[in-house]
Amino acid sequence: MARFVVVLPLVPLTPGDTFTVAQWPLHVTLVEPFETELDGDDLGAVLAPVAAGAQPIRADVGADAMFGPRRDILVSLVHDRGDLAVLRSAATAALRERGIDLGHTRVDYRPHVTAKRHGRVHEGERLDLTTVALVRLRPPETSHHGRIVGSWRLGPSRV
Repeated sequence: MARFVVVLPLVPLTPGDTFTVAQWPLHVTLVEPFETELDGDDLGAVLAPVAAGAQPIRADVGADAMFGPRRDILVSLVHDRGDLAVLRSAATAALRERGIDLGHTRVDYRPHVTAKRHGRVHEGERLDLTTVALVRLRPPETSHHGRIVGSWRLGPSRV
């Protein structure tokens, strides 16, 4: 079983890019980590149409909050007009239709960007979320990295 997560990166990511846990690119998580027997190509076939059916999302950075079981992870909340929830619903529905058990998806989904040593966002900033990325967590070549498996622009493809 492979473990994946679906994110909206703040800057476009390229398939094949890798990073350590500490170097995670800034992003808004769209679908929490899940395990599946499907590979990246199969998941891409599910996510590409979802991305094509959505539009880029404009969001504003809100107040800081503390997340995690010990409330020790600094995040900045993200506010939009509901487009994130719609895209999340479409992505989770498409994955479930393909037979993927997403485990527990949070019913109290609170979009946010986690502050990292290498960067963070600040209250009042505007975010333009233009791509969906599929990340393979702990790929076989290393247990401490993530690898971008696929990335799709939101909105119809431009030919």
